[in-house]
Amino acid sequence: MPPANGADRREQIIAAALELFQENGFATVSTRDLAEHAGLSRSHVYHYFPDWKTLRREAFERFMAAQIAETESIHAGLAAPKALKSFFRHYLPKENDHDWAMWMGAWVESLREPELAASFHQGTGHWEGMLEKIIRQGIGDGEWTCAHPARAARQLLALLNGYSDNMLLRADATASAQPLQEIMEVARLLLPPPGKD
Repeated sequence: MPPANGADRREQIIAAALELFQENGFATVSTRDLAEHAGLSRSHVYHYFPDWKTLRREAFERFMAAQIAETESIHAGLAAPKALKSFFRHYLPKENDHDWAMWMGAWVESLREPELAASFHQGTGHWEGMLEKIIRQGIGDGEWTCAHPARAARQLLALLNGYSDNMLLRADATASAQPLQEIMEVARLLLPPPGKD
């Protein structure tokens, strides 16, 4: 097998980092852990990334982009009411949700790392943008009314995050039926059908 080129090696390192972050937590993995997992030396890792913060940020950005693309594909082509519910259902955590643990770990580390915080905020903007697009689709299709779609998207995402935080701390995180029902209740208040004040 020919030796990996630089781009391939960077991909190998990022993939190995993501595996470890999702398995062990974003803040607990060390360069030594990553080097052993990837079958490389620590100096090899730093040959492709200037420092640990850069590597973690790039890995998180890759993870975030994949999460956003997956969510977009799940509700693409659905009518707005179904797309909204699908978005909510997909966003809420599942039992032993390593993806959500990754988001939470990155959020904590963002408090100390401005560059990571900027990436995290960019990701939040993508989630808000997806919700706003669904809301505008529903307005255009006559499903509901909303004077401020961007604000409604921010409010609904904040609500989702609050419920998600609580679900992650409970042993029965699979019991998402009640949170989903309550989130839909709020969505109906924010997005009333035409003709309702």
